[in-house]
Amino acid sequence: MKAEIISVGTELLLGEIDDTNASYISRRLAAVGLDVYYRHTVGDNLKRLVQVLSGARRRASVIVLCGGLGPTPDDLTREALAELTGRPLQTVPEAEMRLHRFFAERGRTPTPSNFKQCQVPRGGELLDNPVGTAPGVWLQHEQNLYIAVPGPPPEMREMIDSQVLPRLRQMLKKNGTLWTRTLRLSGLGESQVADLLADLLAAQDNPTIALYASPGEVRVRLATKAPDEIAAQQVFAPVEQELRKRLGPAVYGVDDETMEVAVGQALLAAGATLAVAESCTGGLIASRITDVPGASRYFVAGYVTYSNQAKQDVLGVPADLLREKGAVSAECAEAMARGARQRSGADYAAAVTGIAGPGGGTPEKPVGLVYMAVADAQGVEVCRQLWPASREQFKQRVSQTVLDMIRRRIIGG
Repeated sequence: MKAEIISVGTELLLGEIDDTNASYISRRLAAVGLDVYYRHTVGDNLKRLVQVLSGARRRASVIVLCGGLGPTPDDLTREALAELTGRPLQTVPEAEMRLHRFFAERGRTPTPSNFKQCQVPRGGELLDNPVGTAPGVWLQHEQNLYIAVPGPPPEMREMIDSQVLPRLRQMLKKNGTLWTRTLRLSGLGESQVADLLADLLAAQDNPTIALYASPGEVRVRLATKAPDEIAAQQVFAPVEQELRKRLGPAVYGVDDETMEVAVGQALLAAGATLAVAESCTGGLIASRITDVPGASRYFVAGYVTYSNQAKQDVLGVPADLLREKGAVSAECAEAMARGARQRSGADYAAAVTGIAGPGGGTPEKPVGLVYMAVADAQGVEVCRQLWPASREQFKQRVSQTVLDMIRRRIIGG
């Protein structure tokens, strides 16, 4: 079956908000076997929204709208569905009661405009929103299924995962569900992975194999249609075993497992602790590590030493080293890692120092230059890289790479 996603909101057209919702919905629809053929963005305009919907119903069986379900006059998704289908809006009493309870629990009183959110085109259903005030819409009309979900990402994700996907799975069960298994890699480029897997990629049938690259990471995705997860895993198992054999320690996680999760798992398995010292990443590495619940079991300390004086005072980097070699040097990265390990008492310590740009570079030390170090009881490993990019991209790639250095140092990879 074909699906189409329509993102609603003038703020999306103006570029004030990045449309991460559409990407999330695309991934989740693919997970249940729905192929997304089209994605559109339309502003808060009733006429244009109806025009887009009119085209969508000729192209796709399932149409998912995101946004435009709020209480204000420019929230027009319900009105557009009513006009398109010729089904007038009707108020759902149970939704009104829920709205009263929602506001009462927070010591507030709903305004009259809030109650437009309790309306649905005749014959449709409201989807409960446990984290907000805007219910979703589930409407079957002629040959099309229309699904509308709220725009705020937490509300959208909750509704898609807990209500929309279970219904779609049941509806599509006879066709088989699309199941995926993704291996996440670090330390290898996309072309290297393609060479290592060339024969498997050429002969792929079931499961299919696809490569996706992003800064500091390559993903190998397996996909198959199967009646249930057990049957899908039986298809994946022999192929995944061969992939892991060829790719070795480059495989750090599966599906949604992040690098920071992999580092935490390695530290827990080793019964070890970690500290980090950061300059050019400004605390991003420590932030990623502590994004993982339970990080207090292995993360000891994070030091953001941006200035040379801070490197001396906090980490004990010698002043003469900074004068002779500079803050962006292998020697400084090593001294930072040793200092972080000594001061924190952690088993492992990592350090980064570099030039994020866009200014500050020289012919000898250009923008994008970074030194990363990992220290443990056996010594210090230092890595030099050059990644000219935006500050955000640079920091993200440095954090990903140093986390992988930590992981490999722990597991002996």
